[in-house]
Amino acid sequence: MLSEVRHSKIIELLNQAGSIKVSELSKAYQVTEKTIREDLEKLEASGILKRVHGGAVLVESSNSMLPIHKRRVRQQAEKEQIAAEAYQWIEDGQIILLDGGSTTLELAKLIQHRALTVITNDTKIAAALAESAHIELCMLGGYRRKGTYTIIGPSAIQMVDELNVDIAFLGCTGIDLERGISVFHRDEAELKKRMIKASKKKILLTDHTKFDQTALISFASLKEIDLLITDTGADDQLIARYSEQGLEVRRGFMQE
Repeated sequence: MLSEVRHSKIIELLNQAGSIKVSELSKAYQVTEKTIREDLEKLEASGILKRVHGGAVLVESSNSMLPIHKRRVRQQAEKEQIAAEAYQWIEDGQIILLDGGSTTLELAKLIQHRALTVITNDTKIAAALAESAHIELCMLGGYRRKGTYTIIGPSAIQMVDELNVDIAFLGCTGIDLERGISVFHRDEAELKKRMIKASKKKILLTDHTKFDQTALISFASLKEIDLLITDTGADDQLIARYSEQGLEVRRGFMQE
């Protein structure tokens, strides 16, 4: 088993149980305990977990790795700011893609009255838009990634490959000047790559806590994104560093 795959599975187990044991992981993945300890060291360096005697526990300050029901309530005001700015870039009649995530969910709540075709791989977003009389809704097929409301897999990728999208609103786990934009799961990364390829305009929605952070797998460079929308928690100096790389950055605002 590749180390990347093993890391993803370790993260999923942490999301479910909150703690893991080296001995159990060693048996489950048929590798030595030394290899598992090395895996945990790497994940601890990324801020995902904290090693304890015989295993590891989830670091609750790590926004990206908390179980989804906890993660969605973090930075709520910031997500609303970002969604309000993102809304300004949408025109009636467009085909838009809403990547799975809590910030794109806030955007979905704002567009229910708009005449749009919306594609999504998020079951929460689909539920929010299902009863809108104005939205043509396309739900990507596949399987649900454990601990999330997100649909991933070969079927979702195949569907995206056949689509032509005006704007893709994307989320991420981390964004870094050198490493680009990243997430922790390979299937999720591959789907995001295809979303970018299928879309004329690519807009990244990310709150200020994800800047200068790197997850396991990079799915895009900064040059592949047309616009980054963040919140007012991102200071001028931070925005300047990313703008210097040629990335257009906008800060959101609170709705009145």
